Amino acid sequence: MNTHDSQTDVVFSFAQATSMLPLLRLIVADISLSHRDLTERRMQLHRIARRREKRSTDNRVDSFYREEIDVTRADLKEEEQQLDALIHELESLGVILQSAHDGIVVFPAVIEDKSAYYCWKMGDIAIAKWHWPGETYADSRPL
Repeated sequence: MNTHDSQTDVVFSFAQATSMLPLLRLIVADISLSHRDLTERRMQLHRIARRREKRSTDNRVDSFYREEIDVTRADLKEEEQQLDALIHELESLGVILQSAHDGIVVFPAVIEDKSAYYCWKMGDIAIAKWHWPGETYADSRPL
């Protein structure tokens, strides 16, 4: 997920961004875990569908796989809605989720009188990097 190019009216000072970290740690951990679980469930659904294709000649087996696929799809839909709610909660704070998988969040900021982003990655103790618009965490520079 990369909503990095989203428009926001919020601009954070370094102190404001830093003060949000305790809350962001909780929300981003939930997002990352949910995203990883969702990715695994999608792969599981794909494996089930492939098994069904290989064994589709037996109607009892086909029915079993069809039921399992339907249940997994319903679970996926619910998990996707929960993930969307978490992302909405995070972005309602004015920050931007750059990577759900890696737990990377950016804070719109002004550096050297230009639009920029403070960067924080789940697991980092503090905000220690920044980058220009159009760049990613990999391109970030130390503060």
